[in-house]
Amino acid sequence: MGRLASLSMALAVGLGSAGCEALDTERRPYTPFPVASGEASPIAAPAPLPAPIATPQVGASHEALLAPARAKEWRLAERQLQAPDGLTFRLGLVGGLSGTRDRDVLAWLVGSPEKPVIGELWLYPEQGSPRWVASAPGFLPTGPKCSHGARLTRTGPSSVTLDIKATCTGSLLPRAPERCVMVLAPLRDPPMIVGFRLAAPAPGEKIEIEITSKDRDRDARDDVEMSFLLSTPEGSNVRARFAWLDRSAGLSRDAAEPLASFAELAALETARASSQKSSLGVAEHVASARRLYASLCAESGVPRIFLDSGEPLPCGDLGRAFESLSEASINAALNLGQVGTGFSALQQHKWFPSGNPSLADRFTKRQLLQLERRVARRRVIKLVPLKARPRTMDEGPHFSPLSFHADGSLLLLTAEGIVRAAPDGRYEYEASDEVDPWPTVVVSPTGERLTGIAYPCDRSEISWLRTAADGTPLIPLPTALIAPRPGSCASGSAFEALPVAPVAWDAGEISAFLGAGLLGRVPPRPPMGSALSPNGRFSVVATDWGLLVAGGDKPALWTFDNGSLTAQLRDCVVSNNAQAAACILTGRAYVVLPDPKSG
Repeated sequence: MGRLASLSMALAVGLGSAGCEALDTERRPYTPFPVASGEASPIAAPAPLPAPIATPQVGASHEALLAPARAKEWRLAERQLQAPDGLTFRLGLVGGLSGTRDRDVLAWLVGSPEKPVIGELWLYPEQGSPRWVASAPGFLPTGPKCSHGARLTRTGPSSVTLDIKATCTGSLLPRAPERCVMVLAPLRDPPMIVGFRLAAPAPGEKIEIEITSKDRDRDARDDVEMSFLLSTPEGSNVRARFAWLDRSAGLSRDAAEPLASFAELAALETARASSQKSSLGVAEHVASARRLYASLCAESGVPRIFLDSGEPLPCGDLGRAFESLSEASINAALNLGQVGTGFSALQQHKWFPSGNPSLADRFTKRQLLQLERRVARRRVIKLVPLKARPRTMDEGPHFSPLSFHADGSLLLLTAEGIVRAAPDGRYEYEASDEVDPWPTVVVSPTGERLTGIAYPCDRSEISWLRTAADGTPLIPLPTALIAPRPGSCASGSAFEALPVAPVAWDAGEISAFLGAGLLGRVPPRPPMGSALSPNGRFSVVATDWGLLVAGGDKPALWTFDNGSLTAQLRDCVVSNNAQAAACILTGRAYVVLPDPKSG
């Protein structure tokens, strides 16, 4: 059976859309109830439950049946079931498992003030005494502010899946488990095939889980495939799988996954990036693949799924798949005429799995050649040092103390005032009586201040840091870019942060270049000191490969004889005709002049 067919079967017999959000109070068989932690305390009224469905007397089903409210006795499958002391019935699964009889019942029972437990799974065989199968694990949060819902599903010939989710009104620690999923063979001793701990999805994301447990290697034991579907409000859905073989010697992980899943995602984006029309969705899908990697893989430093022992799941070397994802991003950007976005995609490639360093370097060189074909190369022939020293800037995002005037002269903010200089260095003079100083602090129309950029571990997106006018910290504003993984989220790991070149904060939106990529929109009237020319036509950003000047008929890459120089340039600005730029290098201002005959 092909992989697509396998997934279809998973949808048919698995948990379906049983993601965290699917376990809600209005959908059978979600059964929330509060449980006390420690000493028994008064239990709040449970959330409204749907009316009990008619109970069939005999007949196997994949989904569990809902018990009457607070039932200590339950007539099911033409049998009268009695709950153990301190427990009440919530869910019942009738027959259907290999090795059981038609009237065997698997029941999920919940606690009470007398027995403050989350719940227990019991098997009621048609013949013989009831026996305990499993209990809710101790890592799930409990207490008066927490309620719990469960779903019991037959997912294989001899196995079931028990899915328990805690919902708490108080906040939990970041990425703390709030849900468990157990795949069980109730007739076995011990019954556990594999179990998982799951934390809540990252903000703005949704993860749905599908489980198929079937005998893949014909050893009469149900094996497990766990599929994760991640979605975002923008509608980008991506999927990856893990698989385990249940053998008599122990559980064995299928090494082909999730590498095969990520390779499929990369192949799909490669196909999308082959045409201009379909290239429009590539950036969002690649971002979702990176979100999925962050949630699933131990190597990301921020996984949200763990084995029941608490160990994260390693995904192995995904370097080739992520190369293909980055290449698709670059090709899509070039198809759309967004050369700067292509350079930005190449810069961000190093933030994610890149495999062997020598192979990664080869990939970068190959993609750079492709990008350079889309730009005009201009060799910088002169760096003109200026005598006036620009004002020292804070480390956070700021407008440059340099700004070109519409007449082509360069203005410098100094500690004493404003200096006007000729681009060729013929003159410099005090011009404070001619031009007012401009603010270098990035401020919104309502007085909020941009103070920095964050690469968070508890959400997926890079975020702008800001304060109110009085200095009070405000909630960070997420951007469209996915944060590096593992980035700074794992000990011993590091990443290269991209320089920030603010453009404007207008109409509630922050516009800035992060590396070569523009976040936000181009304002109609750029402020002085921004990365845009005074007329708003051209932009300039420093990259490792040269100054990228965009806005004309064809973007240009200004290159230096000393290739390491551009990585040291800061606070660059460009003139109205893009024939001169100016940057700060080791505290001094330099005018950058390219060969007028090149490009």
